[in-house]
Amino acid sequence: MNKKNIVVLSFLALLLGIFSSCEEGQDIVPSVVTEDVLYVSGERLRVSGRIITTQNINASDHGFYISETESFTQPIIISLGERERPGRFIGETNGLSIENRYFAKSFINLQGEILFGNVIEIQTLSPAVFDFSPNNGTQGTVVTISGKNLTSDAQVFFGDNPGQVVGISFESSMQVRVPAITNSAVVNIRVVNQGKEFTFADPFEYTTGKYTQIAQFPSPIRVFDGIALQEGNVFYVGMGTDRGQAMNAKMWKYQVGDANWSEIPLPSRELWRAFSSKTFYGAGTLGPLNDVPVRDFYQLKNGAFQALPNLPFTKSRALAFEIGQKLYVVGGLGDEASRGFALDMNLGAWNSIPNAPFAINNAVLNFSYQNKHYFIDPETNMMHAFNTFTNVWEEVSRYPGDLGNGTGVGVVIGNRAYLGLGNRSDQMWELNMETFNWVRKNDFPGSTVSRNSGVFEHGGLIYILRSAEVQLSGVSEFWVFDPNAF
Repeated sequence: MNKKNIVVLSFLALLLGIFSSCEEGQDIVPSVVTEDVLYVSGERLRVSGRIITTQNINASDHGFYISETESFTQPIIISLGERERPGRFIGETNGLSIENRYFAKSFINLQGEILFGNVIEIQTLSPAVFDFSPNNGTQGTVVTISGKNLTSDAQVFFGDNPGQVVGISFESSMQVRVPAITNSAVVNIRVVNQGKEFTFADPFEYTTGKYTQIAQFPSPIRVFDGIALQEGNVFYVGMGTDRGQAMNAKMWKYQVGDANWSEIPLPSRELWRAFSSKTFYGAGTLGPLNDVPVRDFYQLKNGAFQALPNLPFTKSRALAFEIGQKLYVVGGLGDEASRGFALDMNLGAWNSIPNAPFAINNAVLNFSYQNKHYFIDPETNMMHAFNTFTNVWEEVSRYPGDLGNGTGVGVVIGNRAYLGLGNRSDQMWELNMETFNWVRKNDFPGSTVSRNSGVFEHGGLIYILRSAEVQLSGVSEFWVFDPNAF
């Protein structure tokens, strides 16, 4: 490096030193700016500010003033503490009032002198609720309520009973523990945020259902693959086999209000795996050791059984139901699994109906409602409906529970269907036939290692005769289920 360059560099260094000495001695006053509202909800606010200067500062505090008045009387002070470097800073507060106007300004405290930034206006938001899930359950179930701008003081009531707010996430999701049931099983959920109330249009349904054992069956015979019929408040059960072994040559009757079942004369020869609806039975075979298909056909009318002309078909384990003035016989074993027939009771004429979309037998969970009969495919849990007006099959819903091994309960009371208690399952479900909303009922308290030999409905109650499997001892049990009791 030559001498000329050395002289130039020395001169520049001298100038830099002179200017640096001047700046260090100069008293530069910083400025503070209230920048942006980064986030605002019903009760929470996040705001940014900036300290502008060309040198470090010695601030004992900095932050924001928040007030409901522009004169900042009784402000909320967001204190962020000491500060040395200029630049951006962010403050946050909560506990604000919903739907309210606030004013915010930034500040720095320099050796006891407070400098303020510009004032900005902020409007807190309104809370809202959107939906909740699940819509049914027992005491202690945790329900999640989704919404926006939910406040930390939120209260939730199930009817008149307060639930326990377990937590609120991101002011948009609230978890609430369901309180004990009191006067009603169906209640509206009410949410209160800082005095602002919201009530969901759709109700919450408590899990209900009470099972009571009426009696033990008066015979040691456990009816498997028999028939069950009903006329008014009188129920009938019999035939089939005793525990799937020897043929059962007996029949019993129960009238609601009686202490127990009573034996009646057998109305026909013994049949095994015959179909039975409310007031008809027929087909099947002569027994496990004499598996000969028969065309026998009988009707229960005014407490008496009468023989009808032979059936034009043979079926074993078919499913039967009555809608209007027609009897339908669907499915069965082998080639008959999807075929169905309908009898016009007025004309006495049988006609074929379109084949079912899956294999059906009398163990398939099923029920009738209005002009449709519903079947649940045990392979997929899909529920199919057969429209008896149009003769069309359609998928309508999916059974949400455990079907077990078949022979379950399928009963309609009003606009609700009650389904469940298949072999090896303790579950009972309620289906609202207007909304197709599923609600689980209380589980069955007895043994699940049983088949339902007969299922009946009268007066809003479901009567169930349950026969234990062959490996178990004991006699059949007669239960009544009140779906609305708690």
